Amino acid sequence: MYQSVWDSFIPFSAPLEGRIQFMYLDVKSLVSTGVGNLLDADDPQHFGTNPKPLPDIFTLDWYDKDTLAPATRAEIIQEYKTVKNSNTAHATIGQKEAITRLRISNASIDDLVRNKLSQFEQYLRGRTDFEELEDWPADAQLGLFSMAWGLGPAFKFPKFQAAAQQRDWLVMAGESKMTETGNPGVIPRNVRNGLLFTLADWNAAPPAGDLAQLVYNVSLDLDANMRSGMFPVPLNLAIGIQTALETLGFDPHGLDGVFGHNTRTALTSFQDSKGLPSTPTAASINDVPEATTKALADELQTLGFVPYP
Repeated sequence: MYQSVWDSFIPFSAPLEGRIQFMYLDVKSLVSTGVGNLLDADDPQHFGTNPKPLPDIFTLDWYDKDTLAPATRAEIIQEYKTVKNSNTAHATIGQKEAITRLRISNASIDDLVRNKLSQFEQYLRGRTDFEELEDWPADAQLGLFSMAWGLGPAFKFPKFQAAAQQRDWLVMAGESKMTETGNPGVIPRNVRNGLLFTLADWNAAPPAGDLAQLVYNVSLDLDANMRSGMFPVPLNLAIGIQTALETLGFDPHGLDGVFGHNTRTALTSFQDSKGLPSTPTAASINDVPEATTKALADELQTLGFVPYP
């Protein structure tokens, strides 16, 4: 992977997963730590079938939060069991922390993430679908690693994989969405992944940009990226429609890539102002008529903004 992707992966992922120095149950009731790092060998589809920790758990520098004494293997296993049986998958982060005694250092978290990222890269490059990964634009590399972080590197998204072999970044943007039902925490990652693949398409188009550098600035919040002017407004994405509406004075009350009430209200207000058919029940980018998208693009160009694609 490019150095820019390697350097950016942790700051990109930490806001999405948190940076947790104790063991906790994720939404699938699997014991995790760090930046969404799995420590559990259990089967999430058949809870309790194989409740034992992964070997990774013993490579971390666990210590007692009160005494700072290094934890023994037996103490690590006991902590795993306590968390595993705590029924705290949907508790607050404070409640999850309250039942734990052991901690790991930030340096240990960084090592864990980087080691896992290296393993994922090796695995993904071994897949036929992604064998040319090292030549992808940096934004597409980061998008793929982000998907693998959420799904595991063996994920099966047939349409996405077929598009990857053709380097069809825009199709990949639309087919990169992970299931959000029962896991709303994945929504911000889905929004960013779609943006990353769209930016890969833009940056790879003639005249090509520097494919080794990320266009998405991980040091900025998503809304700051969208308002930065670093790239055209991506009208193939909900976040791009929100950005266009805001730019044109129809406030969606935030740029988050989610079609909620405020976005629908802003969208219908724009449509009414242009005499376009109204879509008050729009729930995704797929519900925005082509005529509306074209009108948004025309208005953006009038103001000097460039729409894409």
